[in-house]
Amino acid sequence: MDPRRREPAAAAGELARRLFADARVVIVGGSVLTDRRTATSDLDLVVVTGPRDAPRRQSFTWENWPVEALVHDEETLRAYCADNLARRWPGIPRLIAEGALVADDGLGARLQTEMRQRLAAGPAAATSSELDAQRYELTDQLDDLTGADDPAEIAFIAARVLTKTAQLALLAGQHWQGTGKWLWRELREHDPRLAEQLATALPDAPRLGAVARAVLDRAGGPLRDGYRITDPRCP
Repeated sequence: MDPRRREPAAAAGELARRLFADARVVIVGGSVLTDRRTATSDLDLVVVTGPRDAPRRQSFTWENWPVEALVHDEETLRAYCADNLARRWPGIPRLIAEGALVADDGLGARLQTEMRQRLAAGPAAATSSELDAQRYELTDQLDDLTGADDPAEIAFIAARVLTKTAQLALLAGQHWQGTGKWLWRELREHDPRLAEQLATALPDAPRLGAVARAVLDRAGGPLRDGYRITDPRCP
């Protein structure tokens, strides 16, 4: 680790005092506070101010730390958390629930309690239309994977199959979703065996296809004929 850096909470505390002195709440969280911290981990901040025109996301460097700050007022933060939870993406709620308070007028502690309770309750069960949409897309991607013979095309299709398979497994299993490394982490928590199967099958298209088809079958099977949705008249 960079010896020029303070520890994350200390750096975030000084940052809050210097740059967000009027904030109601400043929370630092993410991998940087865990044993998953790496040399490239950044300080993820949630900053809650008084009423503002609009929330913002800003990136900068502070004391040799890369920083990602989400700056909200209470109303916009609650709206963003509600949207994350409704879409089964626990990013902001988890950052609040698991982070360290480095500035707080009392709102931060209340938000942490609320988000911990909401995350513990888990995501809503998938609707039939949500499952059908995921089944349809994975069916289509598996057809492409089976028919492809160009190595470059196979590589890109395989990456999509891996992602859609993980997402379908999490949706059918009523588990939180994720992207990138968080998709892997959520799947590993939900189904360690499947997570390992997908991770190791990626270079082997037939093997990947077999793993994906097994997940698809458990979720209701392939879906193509008869699938129908109505698109908006004006997108």
